[in-house]
Amino acid sequence: MSQVSANPWYFTSSDQATTAALTSIANKGASALVTTGTSHGLSVGDPVSIQGSDVAGWDGPYRVQTVPSATTFRINTQPKQFSLADGTNVGNIYSMAYIGGNVRAEQILWNPSAAGQTLLLTDGYGNIIWNPSSGSAADYAPFTYGKVFWFQNGLVINTLTATGTVQMTVN
Repeated sequence: MSQVSANPWYFTSSDQATTAALTSIANKGASALVTTGTSHGLSVGDPVSIQGSDVAGWDGPYRVQTVPSATTFRINTQPKQFSLADGTNVGNIYSMAYIGGNVRAEQILWNPSAAGQTLLLTDGYGNIIWNPSSGSAADYAPFTYGKVFWFQNGLVINTLTATGTVQMTVN
């Protein structure tokens, strides 16, 4: 399980996002009913990210409010979303490693375990934070991303290999 209560944050493959394809989002005004094509495995309070929605305005981070069934859950909407159209075939739902306010990442260290691996970190809206790939066997040593940047919309670990690790120094 991710370690975000101390600094630096540390993630392993068990923190990689679980994902389910969305089949529909039914807008109910102050809430929306999200339906997935397979069992989503979510519980009340879980942070989730909708990414790749084909209906404008639905991408973003949410907390699960209720779980009516294994393939449906409800999220609260914001007033600007109250008039959004319902959607079908609307992208994917990802579990989130972190949902919350401003985070200043000062350094990210990724340690791939082999050549040809990739890491994909996105925010809750699906915007790429970092997406390196390990090269050939001769150059897959740890990667360090030292640029200071802010992310405000949560963290999704979309892809992290089974034996790779990520360490993120935050402030």
